[in-house]
Amino acid sequence: MDETLEDLGLGDRIAVHTIPGRGNTVISRLQDGRIILFDQNSPYFNLLAPGQIVECHIVNIKENYVIVNPISKPEEIPISNIPELEVDVIVEDLEKLIKGVSKNAKVIPKALLRIIRLEQLIIKILKGEI
Repeated sequence: MDETLEDLGLGDRIAVHTIPGRGNTVISRLQDGRIILFDQNSPYFNLLAPGQIVECHIVNIKENYVIVNPISKPEEIPISNIPELEVDVIVEDLEKLIKGVSKNAKVIPKALLRIIRLEQLIIKILKGEI
């Protein structure tokens, strides 16, 4: 999804990651923030769900959105585990940062630590370790 406005053309083939949209819809996004909508006439449209990757052809390009036609069956995005060593180093650095900054500046590293710990918990739950 490294496509820019100039790089996209009708008929181009791109792989997109699906995410939840409003209501019960499934959408995607380009890196520039534009929404990707899926052609409802595709035979793969009803198979789309959040957390998948799907190959598509671009059928319409507008300033704020792009419409794509899924051309293959969507695949689940595999849950990848960040190596524990890297996570430990990040956690250590954040903890050092919390100790060395003023009270107001501690908010962001504390929030990042909570996110990392929550992500680790979610991965353990999905793997059935908890």
